[in-house]
Amino acid sequence: MRVPANRPALRVQPSDGGGEEDLETTEEPGFVDEAPSSDVEASTPASERLHELIVKLGRYRSLRDPLGGICESTQLTPTQLHALMWLGNDGPTHVGVLAQRIGITKKTITGVVDRLEAMKLVERARDAEDRRAVVAQLTGEGASLYQRLRRSTDQGLRRMLALLTDEDQEALFGLLERVLQRLSSKTEPDC
Repeated sequence: MRVPANRPALRVQPSDGGGEEDLETTEEPGFVDEAPSSDVEASTPASERLHELIVKLGRYRSLRDPLGGICESTQLTPTQLHALMWLGNDGPTHVGVLAQRIGITKKTITGVVDRLEAMKLVERARDAEDRRAVVAQLTGEGASLYQRLRRSTDQGLRRMLALLTDEDQEALFGLLERVLQRLSSKTEPDC
């Protein structure tokens, strides 16, 4: 089970018949259970609220269904779909950078790209500036699938935006733009 670095895995334990299941925190290999070393690292009511809202939003199937249907019809895994979306958005990308963007290891991305290459959706090429580096890029068939994914994603976003007034949409865009601006002024993007 993949566990975020700052949270232990939760295991559901059968209850003693009281109708409730007990959650037991278990340590995963390599997980260090340390208390936050400062107030800066501790959860805040705002961070907890944002986490809760993101989790609740993620539970709405209508936001996931378009891509879920494409995964089923194309026999793609969510990780493969994620790779296609990044390659479609950014164009040819170093395989290591692609792994970082998806949140998987370099060893794992090799298998993902292998399978996408076997499906004729992705091809590998050598970087023109550094012949040792390998980039992945969409094939014509991969680009066509990306366009289908992009249209499906757009439909889901339009449905979500339709829930908001024009004023709320502008407020959402403004907030996201300010967060991105502040992030970019502090650090460079990870990839």
